[in-house]
Amino acid sequence: MKKYFYFILILIGCNNDLEINENWKDIPVIYGVLNPGTDENIDNISGSGRNYDHYVRVQKSFLGDGSAFNYTQDPDSIYYDPETIDVWLELLDSETAELDGPFYLDYISPEEAILIDTKNDGMFNSSNHMLYKIPDLASDLIPFVDLRKLYKINVLNNNTGDTAFSITNIVEPVDMQRPTPFPINNSILRFGDGVTQKIEINPSKNAKMYSLSFVFNYLEQNIDDFNSDINDNGVIDFVGSQKKSVVYNLGNFIASDQQMSGQSSVDITKNISPVEFLEFLSSQIYSDENYVRYPLNTYYQGTGANIITGIYHRTIDLKVTAVNSELYTYLNANAPSYSFNQERPDYNNINNGIGHWSSRSVLNLDSLRLDNSTIDKISSDPITFDLNFPCYNINGLGTPDINGFFLKFGEDCINE
Repeated sequence: MKKYFYFILILIGCNNDLEINENWKDIPVIYGVLNPGTDENIDNISGSGRNYDHYVRVQKSFLGDGSAFNYTQDPDSIYYDPETIDVWLELLDSETAELDGPFYLDYISPEEAILIDTKNDGMFNSSNHMLYKIPDLASDLIPFVDLRKLYKINVLNNNTGDTAFSITNIVEPVDMQRPTPFPINNSILRFGDGVTQKIEINPSKNAKMYSLSFVFNYLEQNIDDFNSDINDNGVIDFVGSQKKSVVYNLGNFIASDQQMSGQSSVDITKNISPVEFLEFLSSQIYSDENYVRYPLNTYYQGTGANIITGIYHRTIDLKVTAVNSELYTYLNANAPSYSFNQERPDYNNINNGIGHWSSRSVLNLDSLRLDNSTIDKISSDPITFDLNFPCYNINGLGTPDINGFFLKFGEDCINE
């Protein structure tokens, strides 16, 4: 016996109108990253660093039937009237749960904010760019190096009575094992003696990831200007030279749970071999016989300062950035995806709002020294020979430069 199945489609009151926009809702958008203020220069003997100004960006989400681009150009669509919101910071002791504050943030007008380099280029309105700053007097009241403290940002919308907030810990200021400004020998990088250089960072409490990079600074002079120097007075005075820099990204390094908790003595390390250093220069500086190059800030070190006498080149800037878990997650969530699945959830750690609140510590060591054997190596090694860097000496052989050093080029640098 055959059985027949019947499918009956019943259409009841179909409406073909598609509603794309939901009902309007006021949602604050908050962005801020705290920095405990580590910023050392090689000449900063105290090594105490300095305090950074801390800014928080507060705006609002927007929704409408028109072009999204048009809304980004209208400040009233993306910024609150400062009279309608309150922004403040509170400190929570993680051990005693005691609460300090509130510390109300200062409103920075668009005229002031446009002078502050905190906004990247983009489609959003810049003319009415608004910020809120942690007040200067709070530098004594808010201990950014007190690792027991948790930092709570609050934004109250006086029209709705709603408060958006987020809490973050603070990253312990970055402390280097090597290189360091003092003793001075620890600020010297040596790639000419065939020894691998080690970058060592003492683990900072609450730091999940470390990002390392250094900058090689040099002067570049057109060969015509070089010949003009030689023909005029026989002294290279760098006429027409331009300062150039190349950045060597040394990578990101993830801390262990023990390192994050401050209970580990194992350093964060990066080894750089002489070949790796030379290949970096070769890949970043183009070979061109029409130019000669000189390392920046060459000087002669005499006796004293616990350093071997000789020629040194203060040409390396090192930067270390340590971020906490919240910022690490945020960066990963916004990094390019190379997998087949391009979908990934947005990361948001703002309660009753959207955005991001976290901390990092930045350490800058400027004008680290390269020893003269390193420059000799750059001048004569097959990897970098055609970059046209000179070798330096003080024995009166070669072409003198304005600083009194004698320079040789090309084949004359081999086997120095």
